[in-house]
Amino acid sequence: MANKSLLIAGVVCILLALASFGMAWSESAEGIEDISSVSYMDYMEGPGTSFTYTLVDEDGQGSSGWYVMMEGEYKDDDGNGYTDDCENINFNVAEVRGDDVTDASSVLTCLYSEDEFEFSDKDYDPDIWDNKIIFGYVCATVDKETGYDCEVGQKYTITSETQLYIFDSDSYNIAFGESALGILGGLGIGAAGTCCCGLGGILLLVGLLTGGKPTPMVGYVPQQGMQQMGQMPQQGMPQQMGQMPVQQPQYTVGAGIDSRSVADTPVSLEGSPSSVWDSNP
Repeated sequence: MANKSLLIAGVVCILLALASFGMAWSESAEGIEDISSVSYMDYMEGPGTSFTYTLVDEDGQGSSGWYVMMEGEYKDDDGNGYTDDCENINFNVAEVRGDDVTDASSVLTCLYSEDEFEFSDKDYDPDIWDNKIIFGYVCATVDKETGYDCEVGQKYTITSETQLYIFDSDSYNIAFGESALGILGGLGIGAAGTCCCGLGGILLLVGLLTGGKPTPMVGYVPQQGMQQMGQMPQQGMPQQMGQMPVQQPQYTVGAGIDSRSVADTPVSLEGSPSSVWDSNP
């Protein structure tokens, strides 16, 4: 007989694994649907010459800020390391009070390189084929090396004489990250379900292999015809069923003795009275 406890535990683990697979599929499918619905175009404004935003840092780890873009292509025909279409373009950044903070809060780059180990603006472009190029960054405080001096909760206005597009990178990254967490959560649940399923299979296998007849106790040999240890032997043999009882012969004391052969006169002994009666006066 199989080990019932292990079999029950194995079945429970497998059922839990099947339930977790369903949850993992649901979480992953929802995460994929959310990611597919996140479009970078929903976080881009333009074309225009003036844009005002409030700096927000929800996680306290810094903001990826706003990317300053314009129509153009990523190419460097003259080989000077700058994107040709934005070499002579500028923009300004001012606080809502009107103070110019361009140098403190932003960086104008317009950099292009074919070398994958060198910085190029196209590496941060959400879509390098949409005929829009990045050439500047505003309040990207997540970049500690550049040292953007921007205040959370402050409004900043980006202006230019050229038609610009502003991509809200921070809001886009937050939305994309939340959707990705759903997929990662589904993968985590699926991994846990896989481990639980494996454990259940092992328990079932061990339960099937460890079952069997109970081992007899030491010192006890259940054999026919042998009496058990410590038991007193029974007198006589047990009577078999269907056998007629055997009568034991009866004996009577004195039966078969001829009374005539018995002497009436007691035996006398030499030197003693001839009769027990003679000894009496």
